[in-house]
Amino acid sequence: MKEHAHFEGLNKQLTWLIVLTQGTLITWSVVSSIIEAGPASAAIVTYLLFAVYVIYTAVTRNRVMIRLLTFGLIAGIMELYTDDYLVVTINSLVYPGNEAMIWSSPLYMPFAWANVIIQLSYYGILLSRWKGIGASSVIMALAGGMYIPLYEHLAKGAGWWWYKLNTAMVFNAPVYVIVCEALISLSLPLLIYISIKKKYVWTLGLAILEGVWIFVSAVIAYTVAH
Repeated sequence: MKEHAHFEGLNKQLTWLIVLTQGTLITWSVVSSIIEAGPASAAIVTYLLFAVYVIYTAVTRNRVMIRLLTFGLIAGIMELYTDDYLVVTINSLVYPGNEAMIWSSPLYMPFAWANVIIQLSYYGILLSRWKGIGASSVIMALAGGMYIPLYEHLAKGAGWWWYKLNTAMVFNAPVYVIVCEALISLSLPLLIYISIKKKYVWTLGLAILEGVWIFVSAVIAYTVAH
């Protein structure tokens, strides 16, 4: 199979879907922060956007989106271990607690991570095909280091989650979280690019690897930047 066949799911329709859903998430986060909407608003937008991705994938059978959805969901589920590290082990991350929980995280959290990973991974694919994986990885690290902490900053105002003031902060986001998110985003272009070019089983394995890397990134970041 020629390379272009692997990436035939890259099209304007999917690009607009990613852009519009990302815009929806950012707008929802800003408004929720302004009005102090509470944790229910995080669950609503998370499940809504994830449902959109699932429905789009089921209807179109888009090969790229199938890989992104699988990759994001598995990595999002594995992130629960990292959340427990942040909440219990280093006693930094705080959730309101008046919501449905799974382990140390809100029930919606794996899907929230899946949504963000899907969005960033898609941009990573586009950049990799345009500038190469090396340049794409650097760009995504910088972008992830700015984008996800913005989400973290707005989350406190919205009452979704927040961090204890026992570490260096940039607004409402700890410095170690910024470093962690940059490291996570750094890995996405290479892993998702390989995932799309290989057989489906590679997607499963690479998603597990990404989940492990999320935890490793958190430990490294907290060790060097808290």
